[in-house]
Amino acid sequence: MSLGGRVFRKWLARTILLIVLVFFVCLQYASPFGDDYWPVIFDFIGSFHPIVLHLPIGLWFGVLALLATRLFIRDFVPESLIYGAAVLTFISAAVAFAAGLTLYLGGGYGRDSIVWHMYSSFAFLAALGIFVYIFGQKYRPFFCWVSALLTSFILIIAGHAGGVITHGEPMDRAPWKVFAAREMEEGLPKTMAGEEHLFADLVLPILEDKCISCHGAERAKGRLQMDSYLALLKGGSKGVALVPGDLTASLLIERLHLPLDHSERMPPAERSQLDSAELAFLEWWVASGLPEDQMVRDLVITEEHQTYVNALIGDSPEAIEARALKVRSDTLMAAYGAVQAEFPGLLVQSVVKDTVFELSSSSMLGYDESAVQIALAPLAESLVRIDWNRRVLDETWVRLFALSKDLEILNLTDSDFSAEVLSFLLSEKSSLKKINLTGTAFCDEHIDHLLQNADIEMVVLTDTNLSESGFERLVVALP
Repeated sequence: MSLGGRVFRKWLARTILLIVLVFFVCLQYASPFGDDYWPVIFDFIGSFHPIVLHLPIGLWFGVLALLATRLFIRDFVPESLIYGAAVLTFISAAVAFAAGLTLYLGGGYGRDSIVWHMYSSFAFLAALGIFVYIFGQKYRPFFCWVSALLTSFILIIAGHAGGVITHGEPMDRAPWKVFAAREMEEGLPKTMAGEEHLFADLVLPILEDKCISCHGAERAKGRLQMDSYLALLKGGSKGVALVPGDLTASLLIERLHLPLDHSERMPPAERSQLDSAELAFLEWWVASGLPEDQMVRDLVITEEHQTYVNALIGDSPEAIEARALKVRSDTLMAAYGAVQAEFPGLLVQSVVKDTVFELSSSSMLGYDESAVQIALAPLAESLVRIDWNRRVLDETWVRLFALSKDLEILNLTDSDFSAEVLSFLLSEKSSLKKINLTGTAFCDEHIDHLLQNADIEMVVLTDTNLSESGFERLVVALP
């Protein structure tokens, strides 16, 4: 090795040592930011961690492959190639570790939930640095291989710990554990009617559904946990989440009322929102200032909140029906979220926090129609407005639209349809209030199909084939 090469490798070894020491100090003393500015910056930078973390893993296994090849065909793989690949692996691992640390500093995760992953990842980085040093100083192959195997073993541990954060513990899904848990659950005594606690049985389900994915034990953005009454009282870095009896001082309520596009809106716009009944109940609970152990049976639930309460507890016919409606609502919102993710812009909620939707064909350009039809099927009966402009209304689409039970507005501007298709679509649509037939081939033979819905309040017939006598007939039938 030349003098320049030796100097470079010594300098590199010292640099690696310095990087490892800096990261170790950060692990020991760094904590998430508590203000409103830096967490946003660090959370954005740290969001690239899942992208960059795979590079050092792939590169390291490449180094192992080169080492194995050199073991059997010594002259085939130059030593400099292995050394360069190992250095590149360390650099990429340092970048990945820095991104993960940045994500933690942004308040994305609680320390307790990621401490094992953090320290095992640091151990991988340190072990990798040791390997680079040993290989660069031309130690005996035995020491290189021991170092390489140790580094690989630590990488597996770090990868497993990271996977647990994202996907949960794999062994928790083992069939014998799942079946045992089911048997245990079936054997547990159920909560008797009248024994429900206000917080545990009515408030916590809202938080579990809408909040705890970001503010639980495994992930605590802004150092805020919302999985217990005490955690709400404690609050996070931005303030106290719950002040019993004081709506304005409770950050939980304040954030729920911010505009959807506000950076501090909770839940964020892209996540499932509370419906009006859930929001009203939470506000009543906070304003009432009731303790954690408050029994539901000792309260007088007003009619305003009775529907929500019945959706979770109670064995009356009304309660059973309310729970069925909530299950249906949750199912529809899940299907709506899937459509939004796969076909952005195609569907919107007609009423915020209500499970009724509007469909716009103008957003369908470039989408596969058969795939759209499959995705829309679970939501078809909840369509209240259909804008079907400049498209053919064929049998497959009209059968889907006919499922709508509460269709109020039908816009068929410049669309193409037959009399039979229109008749089938309009049959039993007593809820229909407005239909726009501008630029269509609507004519006298379609009138009888339109008159099946005598409650229509507005019909737009600009630039159609309707005769004057046909128009007079419509005016008499639909004044």
